[in-house]
Amino acid sequence: MLIMFAVAVLARGGTDLGLPWQGLEAIFASNPVTNKILIDILHLNYILISILIGMLLRNVTGIPNVFLPGIRTSRLFIKIGVILLGSLYSIVDLANLGIQAFLIVLIFITITLALTLYLGQKAGMSPAAASVLAAGTAVCGVSAIVAAAPAVRAKVPDVIYSIATILTVGLIFLFTFPTIGAFLGLSPHQFGVWAGTGILNSGQVLAATLAFDHTAADQVSISLKTGEIFNLTRILFLPFIVLALAVYNSRLDKQDEYNINTGFWDKFPLFVAGFFVVVIITSLGLLGETSPPSPELVYIRNLYNWFFAIGLSGLGMQISFDELRKAGGKPLLVGTLAALVKAFGALVVVLLFISDQP
Repeated sequence: MLIMFAVAVLARGGTDLGLPWQGLEAIFASNPVTNKILIDILHLNYILISILIGMLLRNVTGIPNVFLPGIRTSRLFIKIGVILLGSLYSIVDLANLGIQAFLIVLIFITITLALTLYLGQKAGMSPAAASVLAAGTAVCGVSAIVAAAPAVRAKVPDVIYSIATILTVGLIFLFTFPTIGAFLGLSPHQFGVWAGTGILNSGQVLAATLAFDHTAADQVSISLKTGEIFNLTRILFLPFIVLALAVYNSRLDKQDEYNINTGFWDKFPLFVAGFFVVVIITSLGLLGETSPPSPELVYIRNLYNWFFAIGLSGLGMQISFDELRKAGGKPLLVGTLAALVKAFGALVVVLLFISDQP
């Protein structure tokens, strides 16, 4: 955990902690050449820098096994950050964004799920292997794969190949979406809709939206605000998708009766409930004025930025190039095609139907 914190400080700087270090992002921004290439064009901010440093530590220097349990707590940091992210919203915001998010996410989950299952069948994948891959591409990446695997009785290689595929494609999306969004002139709101719908893994949605539209603690990142609503909406569909895939597999395999008792509430993401609690607290004015933000809200926003920086540095440390190479053959082909159709389709919807402002 201290290693993750050190990487976050290296990338973000520690001036607000009383440390005499301005951070790699500030150093890159201070030079005209690196500012133009890395910041303006590639949108390389402290979030992406944290992930890259984490990946370098994992794949170049190596991380001793004794540190791995602490690094796995990165998911906890990200979830706490998402809970605190509720301070960005009011109930009215949630209602306005939520209706749009529900409809778009429902359409894309349905299409991507059906497409992945169809392509998997045509490629000769087993129903269980296609199902876990479909859960990953349609819903929320690795978390969906892990949740769906027991329900469809997927074999260990099926899960490994699917996770490697999702991470490989998602990593490419993470670093290309901000650049493409800037090239196409997407507004922060439009980019948030695209990333929240089209990027496969939840942590990568968070990183990409922060990379595209990162602001100070006293301002609101619109791309993050919009993208996370779409991302959380996807996550809320997870229990229903797991149940549907269990039923789908039980009907295909007549010789084996699947246990479709998937534990609905076990799959429900409780941190999302925490997010809604913070939204209600903010809406009631218990954290002070929202515009301009009260000192309490500024403190909370600065805090969740730290949680995201720490958590996403740990995410980078969990990306192994050796494990990514396990993505091969049919899962990689099927997953890549489905992901590209989803990303391109989401972009078309954004360009045609989503306004510049929420």
